[in-house]
Amino acid sequence: MDKQTRILLAEDHSVMRAALRSLLDSHAEFSVIAEASNGREVLALAETLAPDVVVMDVNMPELNGVEATRQLRARFPRVKVLGLSIHMKGRVVAAMLEAGARGYVPKNSAASELLEAIRTVMKGKMYVSPNVMDGLVESGMGAAAGGAFKTLTEREREVLQLLAEGHSCKEIADKLGLSVPTIHTHRQHVMQKTGARGIADLVRYAIREGISSPEV
Repeated sequence: MDKQTRILLAEDHSVMRAALRSLLDSHAEFSVIAEASNGREVLALAETLAPDVVVMDVNMPELNGVEATRQLRARFPRVKVLGLSIHMKGRVVAAMLEAGARGYVPKNSAASELLEAIRTVMKGKMYVSPNVMDGLVESGMGAAAGGAFKTLTEREREVLQLLAEGHSCKEIADKLGLSVPTIHTHRQHVMQKTGARGIADLVRYAIREGISSPEV
């Protein structure tokens, strides 16, 4: 038998993860080696398990799919990322592709399309669902993370997501292994770069840019 494709599932909803695992495990060519519920788990599991493909949800707590993809590709360039999300807007799709994803499939796609996408990226090709191509073209492929977002550092984007999810500066400091004054500094820089006047503005900004989602 040909070598199986080793897959890491990154999805914060357990029911969806179970459905994806059931689908993939029903095909002998695929092997689901682990599951993750947030971006930080993805990075830790990728380091120890070296998957071939990460099926990556965009909206996850702690570290979203776009940031997780960016960091994963920087640390493990051999690993291929396939974005899987409810989002079909061009700006979100483009953000995933700019972060290094090799493909993108909406969650409402047929199961056969997800299988086709995994096979395609494993061949070294890109796969973007026809269902999101129109929006991707309209977005200009560069507007997804434009404006102020492009000026944020990796750490500032992490802090922004955690602030938008309601974590205090002390909680964020503990999660990231930094001091509280350092988190305050990052928060101030984020607010200056985005023009936010308070946490409510940061939450709206994070949701608009696909960094966080209302249900997280």
